[in-house]
Amino acid sequence: MKELESGKLDRALEAQLERTLAPPKLPTQFRAKLQAALVRAGDSSLSDARSRLERERRERFAELEQNYVRLKRRTLGTMIGGAFAAGASAAVVLPWVTAHFGPFAPLVIASTGTAIGIWIGVASWLRSRADYNSRAEQ
Repeated sequence: MKELESGKLDRALEAQLERTLAPPKLPTQFRAKLQAALVRAGDSSLSDARSRLERERRERFAELEQNYVRLKRRTLGTMIGGAFAAGASAAVVLPWVTAHFGPFAPLVIASTGTAIGIWIGVASWLRSRADYNSRAEQ
């Protein structure tokens, strides 16, 4: 039922957009000038452009793959370092927390770790959102 309503709404929206938004007018002799430019460019320019674009695509793909591997390594190192730091700090802090909180010490430590993890995640999300917004403004 919702699909029918959604389909009707989509068609109505599409029809209204077609009435409201007229396509731009092409300059006079646009097609003739386009054809002339394509003829002047010739086949060799198209093959040169294609090979250049393929080369650029391969370079970008190789760069993307290198960045991906670098990110995986950095993430693994961060996770190992974080796990080591959490274990070491738990070993140091556990006697003090047990003295102050008694039988609730494991719950306090787990809750504190969870809160820190959520704080790190939210901070990272806000930073990436700010970076995205700054790139969108440029």
